[in-house]
Amino acid sequence: MHSSLLHCSEVQQLRLPKMGIMARPRVVNGVFQGKQGPVLQRYLEMAKREGVLACVFDPAAVDVARHRLRGFILVGGGDQGQPKVEKADLGIPPVIYDQIVSRRYERSEKCLKMREYLQQETFVFNGGYFDKWEVASWLQSDPRLRTFLPRTALVTGPQVLNEFAKSHHTVFVKPIHGSLGVGILKISREQGGFCATLRAKQGLAEEFRADSMREIYLRYRARVMSAPHIAQEGVPLVQWGQRPFDVRVLMQKDRTGAWKRTKVYMRVAAQGEFISNLAAGGEACSLSALSEVEPPLRATRVRRQIYALAALIPSVVEDGSQRLLGELGIDLGIAETGRIYILEVNSKPWKTPETLHGSPELVDLSFLRPIRFALRLAGTRQA
Repeated sequence: MHSSLLHCSEVQQLRLPKMGIMARPRVVNGVFQGKQGPVLQRYLEMAKREGVLACVFDPAAVDVARHRLRGFILVGGGDQGQPKVEKADLGIPPVIYDQIVSRRYERSEKCLKMREYLQQETFVFNGGYFDKWEVASWLQSDPRLRTFLPRTALVTGPQVLNEFAKSHHTVFVKPIHGSLGVGILKISREQGGFCATLRAKQGLAEEFRADSMREIYLRYRARVMSAPHIAQEGVPLVQWGQRPFDVRVLMQKDRTGAWKRTKVYMRVAAQGEFISNLAAGGEACSLSALSEVEPPLRATRVRRQIYALAALIPSVVEDGSQRLLGELGIDLGIAETGRIYILEVNSKPWKTPETLHGSPELVDLSFLRPIRFALRLAGTRQA
């Protein structure tokens, strides 16, 4: 990579609206590295397409004294050959899109302090992750959504798990700050006892059988439940190809600031898995596959319910969180009865820049909408 830092005067000559994308970028030879690398590259490309100069930066690279930051912008292209990523020194942009995907880093003192500083100086949207217990509370507060929520409680001791075991064949115990399904404990009632399966980073851990929920709680208290967890009823879901699935709805704000549905698709769990995350080997399928699930569903009716429910959730979550949001990932489960459940709401929905079975146009739109929303916010600040 060309190692020299672009001069501010060179950057300003572009005379483009500017936005920041806060992440943890690593660049080698002008190319973003790591799993998030292609995602960051696509954002810069989409920003350029919209006439926006976007800069990807680490919050650690913000110079508070100078009110500036050092990050990476896209340069070149056209007659200059393939675009590449170069270092740049910029003033704090009017809008910042938070794309820090490491929960550990985003909760670090350094990151928290810098986000607090930036929020005082500029618009920052989708800052931080949600707490699963808080999300459940926000949704529960809206009477239109209560009937779509699985029973959920904060785990304060074995008595909570005992109460769930009386009414539900399966209970999921989830870390309130967890992601990608890591640390989820599935507890199922068996003849004469219970079976617990912990999902670790490497995949499914060994099963543990016990006569009581108390035994399970004591087994995992130190290793798993030392941090806050919620207990959630296990909904008997319909299956596709004998595998459980959920429905992911990507809701994003458009250039007017209105919530719009960008993408809807099924996430089918890998064989033997009980979570459907794509990072855990899950498979993305078109919603048309609803006509092939077991037991059969009234697919058209279910689809209408999914759309209606997804349209209600964003404003409830945004009001409850008191955060500026531009997108949400909503995970819905469909019970064997046809009833729909809200399983999770994510503030940092993972997007991939390529698709094998979906629409390339919708993939592009999922990257364009945050850019367009940032443009709106920038106009609001400058007005």
